[in-house]
Amino acid sequence: MKLGGTYSPFRARSEPEDPATERSAFTERDAGSGLVTRLRERPALLISSTSWTEFEQLILDGHKLPSLVCVITGSADLGVCLHTSSSGLDLPMKVVDMFGCCLPVCAVNFKCLHELVKHEENGLVFEDSEELAAQLQMLFSNFPDPAGKLNQFRKNLRESEQLRWDESWVQTVLPLRLKPQDPGCPPYSFLGVS
Repeated sequence: MKLGGTYSPFRARSEPEDPATERSAFTERDAGSGLVTRLRERPALLISSTSWTEFEQLILDGHKLPSLVCVITGSADLGVCLHTSSSGLDLPMKVVDMFGCCLPVCAVNFKCLHELVKHEENGLVFEDSEELAAQLQMLFSNFPDPAGKLNQFRKNLRESEQLRWDESWVQTVLPLRLKPQDPGCPPYSFLGVS
């Protein structure tokens, strides 16, 4: 809601019936309960963890495209990964991070990407800007669609055996940072660990 005060793509496209209700382009907050809900008629939100340069021109032609807001970080509906590997052997950690948040991705293809991104299962793989543009149009043509591919990809990610970001942190990093037997070590209860 705060971003709408500064950036026009985040501003509400219509006024709520109740003047006490706060609204952005994506959500509204009930004045009484404080409950924030997503708007049915909201634009899609696409994120990328890279800057957009002349090498990543993603200009889409056409006037019947869905409303789409692109930002660098935040809660989103789709992540785009433009990472490629010169060796073809390293996987993009940004996709691992996105999957850890159950965020589907569109990722540029290279030799070992299939080990991480399962095309049509947890995201889509593309070869060039034209294919990415077609994928974006397809994914967002009926947005938000509960039966659409984005929701199916997100469901598949939730049901996968991969650890979520917070679970992985508790299992991997926390033991290196704090040892329960150390004197003065605070309890882990706030992290769900005893």
